[in-house]
Amino acid sequence: MELSPASELLSDRAFYSRHFMDLALWEPFVRQSCEQHGLGCTQVRPGIPGTFPTFVVELMPRGSQPPLQSVVVKFFGPLFDGACSFQIENEVGHWLAQQTLPIRSPAILADGQLDHEWSYLIFEGIQGVSIGQVRTQLSLDSWAGVAEQMGVFIKALHMSTTTALIEIEMPSSTKVWSGFADFLELQRSTCHANHQRWDDLPPHLLPQVQDYLIPVDQLLDASSLPHLIHADLTSDHLLGGLVSEAQFPSIEPHSSMLARAGWDSLAIIDWGDTRIGNILYELVALYLDLLQVDKGLLKICLEHYGLPDFYRQDFPRKALCMVLLHQFPMPAWVYEPYRDAATLDELAEGLFGA
Repeated sequence: MELSPASELLSDRAFYSRHFMDLALWEPFVRQSCEQHGLGCTQVRPGIPGTFPTFVVELMPRGSQPPLQSVVVKFFGPLFDGACSFQIENEVGHWLAQQTLPIRSPAILADGQLDHEWSYLIFEGIQGVSIGQVRTQLSLDSWAGVAEQMGVFIKALHMSTTTALIEIEMPSSTKVWSGFADFLELQRSTCHANHQRWDDLPPHLLPQVQDYLIPVDQLLDASSLPHLIHADLTSDHLLGGLVSEAQFPSIEPHSSMLARAGWDSLAIIDWGDTRIGNILYELVALYLDLLQVDKGLLKICLEHYGLPDFYRQDFPRKALCMVLLHQFPMPAWVYEPYRDAATLDELAEGLFGA
C-alpha cells in the first residue's frame, strides 16, 4: 500500500490506529527523512507504539567517535494535535540537552517536514530497553531503586523548570498555571461523560463522580512557582538495562544508585505531553503504570521527591481526583482489586492510602 502522509486515510482515526506503526507504509518516509540529513539506513523497525509513528533505524557505520549506531524517527501528523506535540517535544528536547538532570533524555539530531501536515524529529538511539519489557526480571530492591531515582528525577525536573519557562517556546495554554487550571476545569465539566463513555470505573461508582471532585483551586497550589511535568512517565518511557554485580565497576557513577539494584537507567523519552502541571498529575502515569500501583514504591518515590504539605493534606482524595480528571481512561486492572469498593473515598484509600 503506497500512501502519502497527507493521505485522507491517515486522518481517519480507525485507519490510523491500524496503520500508524505499519512498517511497510512508513519505511519509505523513514528512509527519506534520514537521507535528508545524511544518515544512511540499514535496517528499520517499529519502535514502542505510542501516539505517533515511531521507528528505530540502524545506521550504516560512519567515522564518528563514538559511532552513532542508531536513531529514532518520530512523525507528527494532523491527529491528536500533532503540530502542538511536535513543537513541545522539539523545544523541550533542546532545553533538556542543556540540563544535568539525574536521568538524561535522547538528543534531538534533526527535525523537518514531510509535507504541510507531517513533521518529524530524529533522536539519537538509546541502546537499551524499556523497563516495562523486563519488569518481571527486576527484584524488589531493583524497584525500590527505581522509585527512589524517579522521586529524585521529577523533583530535579520540577525545580529546574521553575526558572526555565521563559526559555522554552510552548503554547501559552501549556505554559502557565491558568492554562493548567483551565484544562482541569474542562476535564471536570466532561468527567462524568468521559468515564461513562470509557466504562473504566466500577459502574456503581459512576454516579458519585461529579460530587466527589474537589474544586480545581484545591487541587492546584497556585502559591508555588509553575513548573513543567513530563505527564507521561510510563514504563514504556524509562529506558535502561539490566546489570549484574560483575558489571558494577564499569557503570558510570551517576547511574550506580540503580545499577547496584539490578537496573541502570539510561534515558527518559517521549516529552510530547509536557506541560505546566503538578505532582498529582505527574503521579497518574508514574504510579499507576510505571510503579504498578505499589504503595510501598509510591512512598519511597514521594519521600525522595519531598511532597509539599499542600498535597499531603487529604492526599488520597486529591490523587484520585486527578486520576478521574486525567485525559485518558485507566486500564481495567487498576481498579480491579477495588471493584467492590462502596464509595470513591474507599477506592481512594485503596489506591493511595497509607
